[in-house]
Order: sequence, then C-alpha cells, then structure tokens
Amino acid sequence: MSVMTSTETKLYVSASTPATFDAVGYAALTYTEVKQVTTIPAYGPQRQVVTHEPLATGVTEKYSGFINYGSVAVDGAYDAADAGQDLLRTNVLSATALLSIKIVYQDGSIDYTYGKAFSSSKNPGGANSMVGTSMQLEFNKPIVEV
Repeated sequence: MSVMTSTETKLYVSASTPATFDAVGYAALTYTEVKQVTTIPAYGPQRQVVTHEPLATGVTEKYSGFINYGSVAVDGAYDAADAGQDLLRTNVLSATALLSIKIVYQDGSIDYTYGKAFSSSKNPGGANSMVGTSMQLEFNKPIVEV
C-alpha cells in the first residue's frame, strides 16, 4: 500500500532499553499500548543551522549543526486506568528514566525510537468535550523504520 489513513495507528511504550538501537533490539522488548490516542503529530529529525557571515563576501553561509531527533505532543482522552498513559505519567516524574517508543501503522509498518516523556497534562475541556490529555515525548535516538 502506498498511501493510508491514520486510522488504526497505535502508540506503544516500554520502560526497557533495547540491547541494540535497531529493529531487532526494539522488537525484542515488551510494549504497553497507550490507549485513547487521538493525535500523533509530525515527527522526525531536524538539524540546527549554523551560520557564518564573512565580511569579505557579504553572503551568509550555512552549515550543519547538532541534530534533534524530534518530539511529539500526543493528544487523547484521559484514562486514569490505562497502563500506557500511567507509564508516561510515571516517566515524567523521573529525572533519568527513558522509554522505548513504538508507533504501528495500519499497514503493519513500525517506527521505533528512544526518549523521554516530559509532560502529561490533563485537560478538563469545555461543554461537549472529553477530558483530554496531552503527553510530550522527546526523542533521543533516530527513528528506525520497519
């Protein structure tokens, strides 16, 4: 399949660190699904731009700086009984614990990465809305596409 909708996309997390940061290492872990997810925004690596402006040329030169593997603010309905959401809420409270992250698409393709939860907000919302949650995940490793 060359195109697909987001329907059936699922987010999983694991408190375990893979033996290797590749498809085999990530696949060997046991994951917990984060349920009630409604939005996973765009993600991927981004390089910082380092500029140099030599007076002699008057031209801004651009070079590659540090790489940031990305982040996502995952939105969903708040579920106090969901083990996946609980794992993320617990991870926010730890200064050092990291997570293995797995996103599975409807065609069976998988993206793996490794990072940390930095926020897990609860949003009571307004009339005619679900009590929501927004969970900020920051990635420390490249995305491994399977």
